[in-house]
Amino acid sequence: MTRNQRPDDTIGGALARREVLRLAAASAAGLVIPGPASAKSATTGSGIRTSKLLQSAGALAFGADNVLFVGDIRAGAVHAFALRETDSELQHDVELGNFHNFEGRDLVRGIDRQLAALLGTSYDDIAINDMVVHPQTQQIFMSVERGRSADIFPMIVKVDHGRLHVLNLDRIPHSKVVLPNVPDARAMLEFAPQRMFAITDVKYYNGEIFVTGISNQRFSSTLHRIPYPFNDAIKTSTVEIWHPVHGEFETRAPIIRQLVREVRGEPHLFAVYGCTPLARFPLSALEDGAHVRGDVIGELGYGNSPVDMTSFVDPFDNKEYLLVTMDMRSASRIAVLDLDTAMAGPTGGPVDIGPGGLGKTQGLLPIKAEHFAILNQQWGVQIHRHPKAEYRLDLSTLAAPYFFERKDNLAEMDWPDGPDPNNYREHRSDISRGG
Repeated sequence: MTRNQRPDDTIGGALARREVLRLAAASAAGLVIPGPASAKSATTGSGIRTSKLLQSAGALAFGADNVLFVGDIRAGAVHAFALRETDSELQHDVELGNFHNFEGRDLVRGIDRQLAALLGTSYDDIAINDMVVHPQTQQIFMSVERGRSADIFPMIVKVDHGRLHVLNLDRIPHSKVVLPNVPDARAMLEFAPQRMFAITDVKYYNGEIFVTGISNQRFSSTLHRIPYPFNDAIKTSTVEIWHPVHGEFETRAPIIRQLVREVRGEPHLFAVYGCTPLARFPLSALEDGAHVRGDVIGELGYGNSPVDMTSFVDPFDNKEYLLVTMDMRSASRIAVLDLDTAMAGPTGGPVDIGPGGLGKTQGLLPIKAEHFAILNQQWGVQIHRHPKAEYRLDLSTLAAPYFFERKDNLAEMDWPDGPDPNNYREHRSDISRGG
């Protein structure tokens, strides 16, 4: 299939992990997760050989020295792949769009179908679980699974000038760390196996990875601090917050997305939970064996879960902003400087559906993405349903800092003789590339 070629059929969509769960059988038997047995390499229907190292492929993060971290919930582990120079390709000549006119480009159109073709299956047998950008080359990497239940083929897929390639992990220097006290493979929540949330996020900061998720302990909301290169040292703390929307302390529901930033010269972990409170934890408190209560500094909107959490520098005001994309609401934009001065919300009291704290002043961005990442100072990248052709799941760019696609909206200035207050016509031929 050629770059950006539209498939002939018109029903599509790779399934996010949440959708996979909903479509699985209601019983634990329909959601079997392998135990501690080693993963085995296997060959897909198209002849592509998958790695023997992974049992599943979930949360992704890049660390220093080109190290790619991969969360593996089935193995209850995090893998580290030290990418070599030949494992990533420069994408600085890729056309990203017209920055001035807020017009992005489809880097891969119908990415679910192109993955299916690559892996010898159908689009509904594909799950894209996470996406990250290699900071030096601006190459996009995705964690992908082909299949369902126990019969999955996990892999890392990279995008090279619009074409998809499976990364040969077996040839890359590798190490892994096994997490303590992961939930039993048969332990269930109301709607899903607990093991699905053993690793909800992985982030790298200053020589450590921070791994959030749940354990099999009484206070199951867990955060691991793990130095890299891996050794036997793992600092495990349990974390809790007061959730105003639920009117209760939450000691089992885990952090879904996280980010580490310095506040007044001291590093803090900022976390977003389901139904979306924003919480702050000082890193100095997250020591081995500690039980830490975070400060809730914002309620970003009930009935909602975070999808991705990152930060970016606005190219116009040169200020840094926290950006949280959501599954049911608009994305949230919060000035990083406001994280410093935000007051902790009260503990206790009746249910308060908010928004509260920084949720009252958050900016809203029109991002509706299954996955989102910052590509460079001017551009973000998203995996999203095309608003006018929902059968398509595309990998596309969005111009910062507003992250909207102008051509998807009808306005007076679209008429040839209409107003042009932003000088779009003057800049029509201005094209941005990577770098």
